[in-house]
Amino acid sequence: MPNYSKQGLKGKVMTVCGPINPKNLGKVICHEHLLIDFRVVLNEPPNKKDIHHMKEKVALSNLGWIRTYWNSNEDNLLLEDINDSIEEMIDFKLNGGQSLVEVTPLGPTRVADQHKKLKLISEKTGINIIMGTGFYVDNSLPDYFNNKSTEELALIIIEDILKGNSGVHSGIIGEVGCSFPLTENERKSLKSAIIAQKETGAAILIHPGRHESSPLEIIDFIQSNEGVIERTIMGHIERTIYDYDTLESLAKTGVYLNFDQLGIESSYYPLNPKSYMPSDHQKIEFIKTISDAGFNDKLLLGHDIYSKNRLKKYGGHGYSHTFENLLNRMKIIGMQEEKINDIIIENPKKILAFE
Repeated sequence: MPNYSKQGLKGKVMTVCGPINPKNLGKVICHEHLLIDFRVVLNEPPNKKDIHHMKEKVALSNLGWIRTYWNSNEDNLLLEDINDSIEEMIDFKLNGGQSLVEVTPLGPTRVADQHKKLKLISEKTGINIIMGTGFYVDNSLPDYFNNKSTEELALIIIEDILKGNSGVHSGIIGEVGCSFPLTENERKSLKSAIIAQKETGAAILIHPGRHESSPLEIIDFIQSNEGVIERTIMGHIERTIYDYDTLESLAKTGVYLNFDQLGIESSYYPLNPKSYMPSDHQKIEFIKTISDAGFNDKLLLGHDIYSKNRLKKYGGHGYSHTFENLLNRMKIIGMQEEKINDIIIENPKKILAFE
C-alpha cells in the first residue's frame, strides 16, 4: 500500500484512487455525501399525528411530507446502496461533473467499508472522489474519541491521509463538525484538525453551528491555534448567514465560502425551526453579491446531499443540479461565465491541492 509524505503530495489532489494533477479535476462540486448513515439527526416530527411516517420506506405516497420533514423518516437518512450512488455519478458525469468532494466524517455516520465503496464508485464511473476525514459534531463522535488525546486524534487524521486505509486515502480534513457555541469535544476535534493540516498540507472543511456568530467564533479559534484560514472552507453559508455585512466580514478573513445547500427548496429547516432555508434564487443572488464585492476567488458550490429524497431515483434534484439548472440561472441574473468557471473549476483546484 502506498504511503505519502507532505512534500510528496504538495501541489497534488488526493482522490480515493490516488493523487492527481489539479488540472484533471474539471468541474467540481465541493460538499456531498454519496454514502452516509445520517440517523444522528433523526427526530420525531413536530406533529404527533405524523409519527407513523418515521418507520415508513421512502415512497411516492409520502415523498411530499418527507421533503419537508426529511429528518423524521429513518429510511430517508440512510444512503447505503452503492448502486444508487453509481447511477447518480453516471448522471453527474453526463451533465458535466468530473470531481466531487465526499465529506462523511469518521465515526457512526459512515457506512461499513465506506472507503472501499467510494473507491469502487470512482472506478466504475470515472468520477474523481476526494474523501474527507476528521470528526463531526459532539453527538456523533466515534467511541474511541473521549479516550484519546488531541495529538492522538490528529494522528488518526494524518494517517488517514498519508498512510490510507486499505489503499484508500483521504484528501481533505472535514467536514469538521461544530456547534454554537463550540463544545469542549468540538474544540478538541478542531484542534486535532489544525495539527493534521500542518502535518499534511490538506485543506480543512468546516460544518459551522446554526448561528450567524458561529463561523467567526470558529475562525477566531483556528487563528488562536495557528491554523491557516486561507486553507479553510466554511460550509453551509446559506443556512448560517443571512446578513450581507456579516458575510462580508467573514469573507475578509480569507476563508473559502461554500454555498453547499443548493437544491433545497423547502423553506422549513427542521434542524433549526426558528430559522429558514433560503430558496435557490436567494442563494444565487447572495453568491452574485459577494462575488461582485471582490470575493469570487473564494467561492465554492455544493448540494450536501445526505438523504434519499434528494436523489433523482426518489424524485430529487440529484448531484448534477448545479450543472443542469443553476449555472444557467446564474448567467441570467448577470454573472459572467468566466467568474462561474472560476467557482466550479479554478477555485477547487487551488483549495484541494496540498500545500
